[in-house]
Amino acid sequence: MKPYIAKTPAAGQASQASQELSIAVTLKSPQGVAPTTMLARASSESIGALKPHALSVDDAIAVLRKKGFKVSGRGSMTVSVRGSKTLYEKVFGTELSEFQLPRQMDYSAHAVFYPAEGATWKPDPELAAVIDDAYIQWPHIYMVEASPAPARAKPVAASKKPAKKTSAAVAPAAKARPPAGGVSGTPPKVTGYYNLDVLKDVPRLLGVSKIHQAGNKGQGIRVVMIDTGFAHSHPFFVRNGFASSVVLAPRASSRSTDPQSHGTGESANIFAIAPQVTFIGVKLVDDANPNGGSSILEGFQEALLHKPHVISISMGYDLRDQNTGQQLAQLPNGLKALEAEIQAAIASGIVVVFSAGNGHYSFPGSMPEVISAGGVFVDSGGAMRASDYASAFPSAVYSGRSVPDLCGLVGLLPHADYIMLPVPKGEEIDSTNSPHDLTKPNDGWAVFSGTSAAAPQLAAVCALLLQKNSSLSAADIKAILKRTSIDVVTGHANPASDRQNKGLSAGPGPDGATGSGLVNAHAAWLQA
Repeated sequence: MKPYIAKTPAAGQASQASQELSIAVTLKSPQGVAPTTMLARASSESIGALKPHALSVDDAIAVLRKKGFKVSGRGSMTVSVRGSKTLYEKVFGTELSEFQLPRQMDYSAHAVFYPAEGATWKPDPELAAVIDDAYIQWPHIYMVEASPAPARAKPVAASKKPAKKTSAAVAPAAKARPPAGGVSGTPPKVTGYYNLDVLKDVPRLLGVSKIHQAGNKGQGIRVVMIDTGFAHSHPFFVRNGFASSVVLAPRASSRSTDPQSHGTGESANIFAIAPQVTFIGVKLVDDANPNGGSSILEGFQEALLHKPHVISISMGYDLRDQNTGQQLAQLPNGLKALEAEIQAAIASGIVVVFSAGNGHYSFPGSMPEVISAGGVFVDSGGAMRASDYASAFPSAVYSGRSVPDLCGLVGLLPHADYIMLPVPKGEEIDSTNSPHDLTKPNDGWAVFSGTSAAAPQLAAVCALLLQKNSSLSAADIKAILKRTSIDVVTGHANPASDRQNKGLSAGPGPDGATGSGLVNAHAAWLQA
């Protein structure tokens, strides 16, 4: 077992890492093959050959429980468990060190326990006989800010979120909050720069209006969004009649709150395009314990329980070498459980959409099977260019894979202030974005985007296509979206996701910066 990073932990910093570890367990197939040991990379076509027998999974769970672990999630390919630092060290014969994560990106936690380079690894024989491997899950990133360039962050999780500075690790413990008194259900007017109304401009620019006029608004399609939380008591959602249900991932708390604000705001992009989908939000965050909460894998396993047609995720991992700042050439074994679960979901017919990143070398947004959402900026005159906030890169992990597939609407550096979105009053994004987005710090509105906005936009378009033709596969939908998208020929992507630190350029036809271009929902609808 090799950890994500191979250096000693930073010294002289106060301990913040949670003593309760989130652990992904991979399992062996009936033929003895497993995601972390096979030579070739599995795909959504071949992932079925790696599926463990149900009885073998039950055996593994029984032994894990016997050793003291608590099962927190189960998918078709993997099991998630929780256990203490002391228990993990004992059962796996290793020693954990604390690693501090850079604070300039919005990690789900800013410290983690993990085996350092050279740490021993002697798993309990009884457990080793029934599992493939067990990896502590590295904190993911809610992509609020663009990745620094050149970045020197460890290969950690990447998520897509608007610009703000307060980190989850230092946020105060959440308290019960009253309804958002004094918050308007209609967006405020902000002058001084061009920004979009999410309900009026996003559907118009993405070609959704004619679909709505014909009465097609996503009815009967289940869309699951995994994020920080969903405070849908905000008057914006109530006033417009947007219905949703929120479930908690294993270590999340409070279905009605979202102190980090990201999921609440970005979910408005789904309702703008498919206002009558069956929306299910999976919350990952423990409001009272910022270093707690759930892993992406745990959230994904929870999402699968709700039989989704589409899953939208604006998170991931930045696969960047800590020393060179360049993209990693191999996927760390600790992420292969998530990779396998995503492949299996797509093989079962679920459409999975991930953000491409905001200058990150984002995984799982780089997986060939997912729909990877990049960014295009459309100005007040309708001129389009590649967003220099959004990632674009050829994957070093997946040969021949170019990220993104196509694009949604994303703003520009430095903050991607572009779409007016509802957020919990006085919470993180509401207060910290106000100096640059020019909204009030306590009004329940903020202007932001990032590829965090693009992913739910594309996911909602997928829902519309499935409403028209439920027989479409994930591959069918991706192909339709790509061949009907609008070509974008100018601008460049985020320099931080470019080896040359310039940003890949857009040009005629499919290009590195925008993939196939800006999604055109109506053209795609006609071909669905």
